[in-house]
Amino acid sequence: MFQSLISLAVTVFVFGLLIFIHEFGHYVVARAFGVGVIEFSIGMGPTLKKWKGKYNDFSIRAFPIGGFVNMVGEYDEEIPEEHQYKIPLNERAVWKRILIVVAGPLMNILLAYIVMIALVASGNMVGTRIVGAFDEGSVSNQYGLQINDEIVRVNGKKIHCAEDISYKIMSDGIEPIDIVVIRDGKEVLLEDVCFEQEKQDGIVFGKMDFRVYGEEKTVGNVMREAFWKAGSTIYMTLDSLVDTFTGRYGIDAVSGPVGVGNEVNEVIKQSDGLAETLQSLGVLVAMISVSLGIFNLLPIPVLDGGRLLFYIIEAIRRKPINPKYEQAISAVFTVILLGLMFFVLMKDIAGLF
Repeated sequence: MFQSLISLAVTVFVFGLLIFIHEFGHYVVARAFGVGVIEFSIGMGPTLKKWKGKYNDFSIRAFPIGGFVNMVGEYDEEIPEEHQYKIPLNERAVWKRILIVVAGPLMNILLAYIVMIALVASGNMVGTRIVGAFDEGSVSNQYGLQINDEIVRVNGKKIHCAEDISYKIMSDGIEPIDIVVIRDGKEVLLEDVCFEQEKQDGIVFGKMDFRVYGEEKTVGNVMREAFWKAGSTIYMTLDSLVDTFTGRYGIDAVSGPVGVGNEVNEVIKQSDGLAETLQSLGVLVAMISVSLGIFNLLPIPVLDGGRLLFYIIEAIRRKPINPKYEQAISAVFTVILLGLMFFVLMKDIAGLF
């Protein structure tokens, strides 16, 4: 019971942090461009607490599943009297509105990078791309891979860090894959390298059967490794999104707040000690933050990506889309998105039993 309460508190904190960072991105860029803001809210639904700031209202709402920055002229055609002196969003140049829209998702990605810096800096060593040892019963060394090979490309994907290697083997290693290595100063192509397979929740993955060397930490390689680990997380998110839509993973791969809460609970349960728990939670936060940023950039009305699409069309046409059409399209997709959220919620709840 106590662990469940801790997991719930951690989950609410994580979602609150990610939502705050996302909305703060929109807020700070909007303010920088002089756009009037009516309310900055964390959470959705009924208001739990509301207070007036120097420039706008701030609020905390009941459900930590979202948030918003209500800018003047963004949602309501009629501007409240107390805010009529402020500059509406639609009076700013389209390129400024584009920057305001993308600022939220970019803040989520920036947060993932900062978390990665902390994770790499707290480790004993910084990973490399060089094969250091093969696991007992390994398969890949029977297909030409050798110790001291520096892996630079796997199935056409350029390799920047160890996470790139492990993900490509996990994702593509269900079939023979091509690996390019640097050996004795020369590039060597290893064709049709095979790996053992493992199944998780009915999905087959390739199994990485070797470990890479580590190197001593410096400020430079910590920053570089964190950058590429964050980049690898972005790549994994996009690639997994494609695999979900193409049917490899299916809807079971999609999780909402309940599913994330269950994952947080599993991390806390399986981690040994505070340091390992924080490390595992850090990885989870980085992945969720990137996923939130990427998901919001999808060109779907009601998401940031949908608004971005409308602005790009406006920039090309040199005039905005008719608000009636935009509102009608957004209303349809709002219903679809709410339906999907409800379905995922039910799926996640069913998975608890």
